[in-house]
Amino acid sequence: MIVIRSLEQLHTFTEPCVIALGTFDGLHLGHKDVIGSAKEYAQQHGERLAVFTFSNHPLSLIKPELVPVALLTQEQKHACFEAMGVDLLLDIPFNEALANLSPEEFLQKLSVLKFSCLVCGENFSFGSKGAGNIQTLTAFTQENNCKLIVRPLVSDDETVISSTAIRHLIAAGEVAKARYMLGRAYTLSGTVVLGNQRGNTIGFPTANLALEATKIAVPSGGVYAVKVIIDGKCYKGMANIGKNPTFGDVEEARLEVNIFDFEGNLYGKEITVAFYQRIRGEVKFASVDELVGQIKKDKETVLNCLKREASL
Repeated sequence: MIVIRSLEQLHTFTEPCVIALGTFDGLHLGHKDVIGSAKEYAQQHGERLAVFTFSNHPLSLIKPELVPVALLTQEQKHACFEAMGVDLLLDIPFNEALANLSPEEFLQKLSVLKFSCLVCGENFSFGSKGAGNIQTLTAFTQENNCKLIVRPLVSDDETVISSTAIRHLIAAGEVAKARYMLGRAYTLSGTVVLGNQRGNTIGFPTANLALEATKIAVPSGGVYAVKVIIDGKCYKGMANIGKNPTFGDVEEARLEVNIFDFEGNLYGKEITVAFYQRIRGEVKFASVDELVGQIKKDKETVLNCLKREASL
């Protein structure tokens, strides 16, 4: 996948292409529908698949205080694009110069590329103050003898699938619903750090990730059925997000993962935790024995949950 990071470099790509346009900040089912439609058209016409998006959220320039929490790191986002078969990623910084371009000026700059078709969602807007819309694109494509494909918003019969809706689900711990909207399990990645090692003493050793260093959305406190990716291999596990209220000695919420059927030292290693189902909320237990008893029940619940998932 070729990555271009400025409008001034667009001329370096000279092959005929189809461009999917969008912020694509979550790469959920709606975003995948737009990119998938562009891919289908590109394949039918023997052209390359290009995606135009921003390397930062537009609100980071317009209203920084309103920038929503991310659903993907830049590394994860690029990996997803590549897995989807994107040939050219236009990952352009949303800066003042870009924000001040009129819709016509933006399209003029984009026209450096040899595209035969533009694809976007029905709510796509562009140009200074979002003045450009589907009508603008329709007029442009008609005048320039190219095709415009406008995809309807995707819904789950109740809610339009959007990054905002997914953020709300994750914040509420509803990771199963978020997984449906994303078309994949929601993940958190990080480096394993040294915890208080209490898990070893109660028979459930955990890998600890410091959440204060995490720059993407974190599910609400509680116990989750998860899968853990370590060095490309997938393991089942159960995760806890919270402050360990039974012991009361943790100031910042953290992610602790008990990884099933794994042995080895993970300190300093990067792991990825994929969330499948919230099992229960965070609870303060009266004793360590009560806590251990509940963890044993949680593990059984998690195994059943992941078994059902595997059978789907």
